[in-house]
Amino acid sequence: MVKVCMVRGPGTNCDMETGFAFKLAGAEVRDVHIFRLRENPSILRDYQILVFPGGFTYGDYLGAGTVFSFEIRKFLYDEVKNFIEKGGLVLGICNGFQILVRSGLIPGWEERAITLGFNRQGRFVDRWVELEVVNEETPFLRGIETLRVPIAHAEGRLSVRDEDVRRRLWDGKHVALVYKENPNGSVDDIAGLVDTTGRVLGLMPHPERNIFFHHTERGGEGIKVFENAVRFFL
Repeated sequence: MVKVCMVRGPGTNCDMETGFAFKLAGAEVRDVHIFRLRENPSILRDYQILVFPGGFTYGDYLGAGTVFSFEIRKFLYDEVKNFIEKGGLVLGICNGFQILVRSGLIPGWEERAITLGFNRQGRFVDRWVELEVVNEETPFLRGIETLRVPIAHAEGRLSVRDEDVRRRLWDGKHVALVYKENPNGSVDDIAGLVDTTGRVLGLMPHPERNIFFHHTERGGEGIKVFENAVRFFL
């Protein structure tokens, strides 16, 4: 059975529904606290999928995902990079995306040239959005053209350092998902990015919140993301 390591920390609050989505897709999920992973990073070697779920880790102090990403860079970066190089998948949802960006795992460049900041409105935004898949090469999104999923964030606006960085994201096929109607001011309507391998996906919207038919008029679309990840190893 495909094994998922779901990493949580102080302030994580979407771990139960994210874990449930992976279980529904056929995976075995283990909830691992960041403190335990820091003590023994080699735990990752027992898994095929690494997940950073949504929430407000460490209260979003110093910026959403900042403290958690520092822990990754200082204690876990080499182990996570090795996990990716050996073929593992990594998924970051909402706060998990912020963590992946601030740790440098997305887009995986040597320099820090992108960030996720406060929404254009300057406040928390909670609504349903329509997403278009623009990179089906990542295992998570194969066979998916559009997704209807909710967002719930205050710091989801993707910004880039300059025009060269913006072009590099597109030319390098890092852009995976875009909003059909931009809800937060993200550059080029970007909702999700992948790293240089395509096996690390981060997105601000919550696919785990649309896995059943009754969740919305297009209910159940989000489960495809989790099924694709599990199927990748079968």
